[in-house]
Amino acid sequence: MQLIFPVFKWNRASRGAQKRRERMRQLDPRQTGNRFLKPDEFLAETHIVEPMPEAHWHDHVELNVITRGGMTYLINGKQVSLREGAIYCFWAAVPHQVISAGDGTELVCIYVPFADLLSLAVSSDFKNDLMAGHVVTGSSIDAADTLLVTRWAREWDTNSELAADILRDEVRLRLRRLAADPRIAEIGLGALEAEHRRQAMHVADRRVVARVQQMTTFINNEFARPINVADVALVGGLHPTNATATFQKVLGQSIAQYLRRRRLNHALKLLADSDMAIIEVAFESGHGSLSRFYDAFQRQVGCTPKDYRRRFRA
Repeated sequence: MQLIFPVFKWNRASRGAQKRRERMRQLDPRQTGNRFLKPDEFLAETHIVEPMPEAHWHDHVELNVITRGGMTYLINGKQVSLREGAIYCFWAAVPHQVISAGDGTELVCIYVPFADLLSLAVSSDFKNDLMAGHVVTGSSIDAADTLLVTRWAREWDTNSELAADILRDEVRLRLRRLAADPRIAEIGLGALEAEHRRQAMHVADRRVVARVQQMTTFINNEFARPINVADVALVGGLHPTNATATFQKVLGQSIAQYLRRRRLNHALKLLADSDMAIIEVAFESGHGSLSRFYDAFQRQVGCTPKDYRRRFRA
């Protein structure tokens, strides 16, 4: 049976939205890794969910709130159902598709630049959960969220830079509140361990964040080549030991872990969206050999590449 996947359809036609649609048509996601936003752009928009045949991905962090209806994602190989009124957060570099949605389901999407996540005063465990492909939600539904995100979407095309700054700050604060008491949506069980929430928070120094952003940008652009930690450190202007410590402090994971995750994300996308042979997927995603690719894939995804692809072809 062929799966049918929904697409997001804009329900308002502002000048800004029209420009973004034009950019979406012009950009090749295989080159940009991003369908319509620059990596440093925020955005909040309301969508009506309708069927589409493919996954999408981009290097932002997404906040989602269903204001009417319900839908189910297939993300990181797991089905995650979104409830009306609840807030959800995930790293959108993980290929994700909506595999079902109620008629007239309305979704507000907020796209947060990845660099902003790095600089937020939140625990490294929250960042780790997002980077591991989890969908994070709150401990309970807050009725204020529907009103809040609807206002963000309505006001986002403001011509006032001051108002735009305030909106971005509101989004950052909501992310911090979510990170203070998160749940993993796909398992739906209990809170993250209390000691995770009690971890000391920090606001990363801007220069440190800038170095990490340089390194993540390099990885995102060059992961398909045989790069290593020393190559990444050189881009950040640091000794490999210092680069790893800096990366770990800001992102909550090592350079090697991030590089493995980025390669895996690209492999997931190729397996879902292309007819490439698995050996081609292995080398196209930067894995040095087929055996290493299989080992990494089974360790991180829990199944073989062939089984993962079969989920999208059944």
